[in-house]
Amino acid sequence: MNSTSNAVASTWRPLSAAATQAKVANSLRRRYLAEMRFRAYGMLATLAGVVAVVFLFGSVIGQGASVFRQSQLQLDVFYDPELIDPAGTRVRDQLVSADYQALVRASLRAQFPEVEGRKALRELVGLVSSGAQFELQQAVVADPSLIGTRQSVWVLLSDEVDWLIKGRADRKAPAEERRISDDQLRWVEALERKGSIEKRFNRGFFTHGDSRDPEVAGVGGALMGTLLTLLVTLLLSFPIGVAAAIYLEEFAPRNRLTDLIEVNINNLA
Repeated sequence: MNSTSNAVASTWRPLSAAATQAKVANSLRRRYLAEMRFRAYGMLATLAGVVAVVFLFGSVIGQGASVFRQSQLQLDVFYDPELIDPAGTRVRDQLVSADYQALVRASLRAQFPEVEGRKALRELVGLVSSGAQFELQQAVVADPSLIGTRQSVWVLLSDEVDWLIKGRADRKAPAEERRISDDQLRWVEALERKGSIEKRFNRGFFTHGDSRDPEVAGVGGALMGTLLTLLVTLLLSFPIGVAAAIYLEEFAPRNRLTDLIEVNINNLA
C-alpha cells in the first residue's frame, strides 16, 4: 500500500505559479475567442435580418408607391335636370337613383362627337372608372344646387388606362397584347395632348374600402378595422397589465409560479 502511494506521489508534481498562470491565460483566451465568435455570429444574424427587412420594405414601397398617384380625367359635366330630377322636387331618393352614368357619357361624347355605334361608345365610356358616376352622385346629394349648372370635375380613369398612363404598358405593342383597344389608345393620347389627363394624389386610397374595380379600391376599411382592434386591445391590456404588475411587485408570494410569470414577461418585453 505504501509503495503504491509513493508511486502516485512520485508521478504528481504541483504546477508552478508561472505554469498555472499560463494555463489560466490560455483558458481565458479560448473563452474570449469563443465569446467573440458568438457575438460575431449574432451580429451577422442581426445584419442579415435587417438586410432582409430593408429589402422587403424597399420592394413593397418600390412596387406600391405608384398607388398614391392616380390618373384622372377632367370632364366638363352638365348636371342635366331632366336626367337628375325631372320633377324638381330635390328629394334625396330621386337624386340618389338618377342616371349619373348618362352625364359621364354625354360629357365624353361632347369631346369626341365623331364616335358612333354602341360598341365604340361603350369603349369610350370605358376610359373612365365605373366609380365616376358615384362621385357625381355624391356631389349632387351633398349640394343639390349643382343641378342645372356646368362644372369642371376630375374623375378617375379606368384601371387599364391608369396602367397605360403610368408606363406599365407598351403603347407600341400590338392591340391583342394591350389592355385597351387602338381607338381607346387614340382617345387617351388626344386627351393627353389637350392636358385633360393628370396624375393626382389618390385620396380615395385612404377612404375607400374593398372594390371589384382596382382604381376605386382602398385601405379605408382595413385602417378602420386596425384602429378599432388597437383600441379594444389597449382598453383590455392596459388595466390588466398595470394590475398584474402591481400584484406581482407588491403582493404576490415568491415561488416558482411567479418566477415563471416574470421570466415570460421579461422575454416578451
